[in-house]
Amino acid sequence: MKNFDVCILGSGASGSLCAIELAKNGFSVCVVDANDFPAKKLLVTGNGRCNLTNKNMSSDFYNQNIDKYVDKFTSSDTLKLFNSFGLETYFDEEGRCYPISNSAKSVCFVIKNQFDKYRINFFGNQKVVNISKTCDTYIIETEQNTFNASYLVFATGHNIDMLEITKKMGESTKNFIPSLVALKTKENTKKISGERLSNVKVWTNFENKTFEQNGEVLFKDNGISGICIFNLSSIFAEHGFSGKLYIDLLPALSINQIKSILMKKAKIFDNVGNFMQGVFSKQICFEILKRVNLSLDVQTKKITDIQIDKIAYTIKNFEFNICGHYDNNQVCLGGVELDSLTQNLQSKINKNLYFCGEICDVSGVCGGYNLQWAFTSASLVAEDIIKNKS
Repeated sequence: MKNFDVCILGSGASGSLCAIELAKNGFSVCVVDANDFPAKKLLVTGNGRCNLTNKNMSSDFYNQNIDKYVDKFTSSDTLKLFNSFGLETYFDEEGRCYPISNSAKSVCFVIKNQFDKYRINFFGNQKVVNISKTCDTYIIETEQNTFNASYLVFATGHNIDMLEITKKMGESTKNFIPSLVALKTKENTKKISGERLSNVKVWTNFENKTFEQNGEVLFKDNGISGICIFNLSSIFAEHGFSGKLYIDLLPALSINQIKSILMKKAKIFDNVGNFMQGVFSKQICFEILKRVNLSLDVQTKKITDIQIDKIAYTIKNFEFNICGHYDNNQVCLGGVELDSLTQNLQSKINKNLYFCGEICDVSGVCGGYNLQWAFTSASLVAEDIIKNKS
């Protein structure tokens, strides 16, 4: 039996930060995690660069209004904190913040250093099998150990087993749904697999509302990926991963401007298979022509105005029918409902029980927003525990 002031389940971004803040303030802390070292999950964030936060912070980038939380611990606070850990950072032109090393390993290193500095007890490769409570003490059982703690913090991410445990404790939850994920299409995209398109506009319509993203997309064998797609995937998640998705391949040009370009090129090139390759890659050209039922060997002088119109329309409305998702989701919708927690993320029905990070029903778009929620929620939890004990 191991006794601590606080037991934190999970050593991702939120669990690690919460542990550090509490240990700084004299709490005996244990962190229990399935991984073998603290903050390991951060290694895959931001394509291995760890996008810590974003200077353009607001609830517009989340699935619900979290201003009252983020206002208490902002992106500036995140930078100050990591700077105090010895991490140097920078912002890119889109407001995303990265370590100056451009490596998530640097972030993990400074966090591990804080664990060592404050002698935080880390128990890795542990699976929680049961949680109970006696008087004012939480009893956490893993396959290897039993821990006693006055305070218990869930920072377990989108772990289905841990969400089930919170349900058994009476917490209000929503089932996890994959978000920030590549989408599968009914259309066979194998011939354009690997093709990458930059500076496109992607949108979808649900319930008379348009959701739009601008940026880059990447085609897969039977689907489509890229930051634009990830950011729209949460909308499809709410509708059973079914619906139509559109791509404007040339958003900077009007449909009439595209028609003029096509007519000009039809006078330069002899056949349909060649006349758009100055605009798109060969495979994208062939896919567009296939959608308007134009054979590649048709002579351009025989193209009608109606066919030009169809090509231009297809370029501005490259349509896909979404029918599912890949299993590479970065975050999830769902988790413990914020309405069931206090403003400091303590359970309203279980005293001294807290939740932070992805186990809460908070999901942001790509760009550092999910990590900022992790740091914000961890700070709020630590602050409240410190206040309660004092």
